[in-house]
Amino acid sequence: MKKILRLVFSKRFLVAITAVIQLAIMYILCTKLYGLGGGIYIAVTLIGLLCMLYLLENDNINPTYKLFWMLIMLFLPVSGMVLYLLYGRTILIGAYKSNLISSFDRYKKELKPNKEVCDEITAMDKDLGKQATYLQQIAYAPPFKDTRAKYYSMGADLFHDYLQDIKKAKKSIFIQYFIIDEGFLWDQILEILKEKAKNGVDVRIIYDAFGCMITLPANYDKILESYGIKACIFNDLKFSRHLGDYLMFNHRDHRKITIIDSNIGYGGGVNLADEYANIIERHGVWKDTGFRLEGQGVWSMTCTFLQNWEACSGKTTNYDSFHPTVSIPSDTIVQHYHDVPMDRYNISENVYLTIINNANNYVYMATPYLVIDNEILTALTLAAESGIDVRLIVPGIPDKWYVYYVTQSYYKVLLEAGVKIYEYTPGFIHAKMYVSDDNVAVVGSANMDYRSLHLHFENCCSFYGGKIVGDVKSDFEDMFSYCHMVTEEDVKSVKLYKRVMQIALRILGPMM
Repeated sequence: MKKILRLVFSKRFLVAITAVIQLAIMYILCTKLYGLGGGIYIAVTLIGLLCMLYLLENDNINPTYKLFWMLIMLFLPVSGMVLYLLYGRTILIGAYKSNLISSFDRYKKELKPNKEVCDEITAMDKDLGKQATYLQQIAYAPPFKDTRAKYYSMGADLFHDYLQDIKKAKKSIFIQYFIIDEGFLWDQILEILKEKAKNGVDVRIIYDAFGCMITLPANYDKILESYGIKACIFNDLKFSRHLGDYLMFNHRDHRKITIIDSNIGYGGGVNLADEYANIIERHGVWKDTGFRLEGQGVWSMTCTFLQNWEACSGKTTNYDSFHPTVSIPSDTIVQHYHDVPMDRYNISENVYLTIINNANNYVYMATPYLVIDNEILTALTLAAESGIDVRLIVPGIPDKWYVYYVTQSYYKVLLEAGVKIYEYTPGFIHAKMYVSDDNVAVVGSANMDYRSLHLHFENCCSFYGGKIVGDVKSDFEDMFSYCHMVTEEDVKSVKLYKRVMQIALRILGPMM
């Protein structure tokens, strides 16, 4: 039943349904309503033109994104509008939006600017100072010192420390994930959470309705509450009287956050499922990365969680009760930030563009899904053509073949510009990680695709200087040694039918 529901709510099913509806409309116009066909055709055409004019007038929408939806609406004026409302909008509407805005207003007040630390980053590197200032001013994400940072090159290593930390929790445990899957890992975590809740620890969980559709039972929030655990479902799929709630379907909570006693925070690409720790095998070795913060920098993660908790539950929380209580001297500056689809800023994309454009020597990137717009494509090719060592790691064994085809469609232009492309041959790489010039690294949840960069709620952390930057770089260098480096011969050997499929699927990139 769960698989059927997931299919029904999937993009492929809805695209197929809207296509059938469009064909039915065309058939009726041509046969049953022949006499009225001219007038109806003009009316439908005008609706399509109005929709396209709206897209043209909206300066906050990416040009590639605009072109895709304009083509859809041109050829499928009725179905195209339905698909755009469900999947194309980058601005929230409805009752949920008001909850998000009110909670976000409070979030902004809690995170005070830290000009002194921004100035310190600027002294380290002027371009990095601009990035830090941008995140502080636009994303309301101040940088922090006095925070110990640890990098994990594999999910299993992260969860070893993760379990030990939640066992020691005395005050609070906050958990927010796109996917929670019942299995060996989650069973261990849940038993600890149940015991902690029983002993008076404030345990709260947010999970995404779509991400957990087939991994958790229905009404799992009620099950958690029976254990004394507070739970919220992000963007639930249940019946609603508000049309705006249905039009929010495509906006998912893709974040991965755990906060323990306000002093320890975990983030990165790992979800709470067995494959992320390689307990079970899916697509070979599952490569994912994460980080652990301890100290003042955890405050940004806490505020991100509490903001989303208020939006989901409708209940306010006393932020002051959850300030970090420890300061740990460190050789790095951390800047945790989140990205939301409710404003005109594409925070994650802008950070990636800044890192690429400001690189002087090298920039290494890893992403499971490479479905990029012209801005990122131009930045990558320009950097490589300027003599920068640009390297990109993508999966060798994909989890979604159609997204893999789109990823491969960029190989030719990237290779011609001098970008080095590596396929992770041991299995599937789910990590979202970036490092440049030995002075900045980013690890988080945001993929290099339209969904993460334009539609989802994401969280990442920038690291300026220190050992953790070197650790991320070392992990890249280790991966390069056992990845397959893509060559021009590999691209030339692709069969014609596959090239056609790559091009066709790339057109549909904004839907993936």
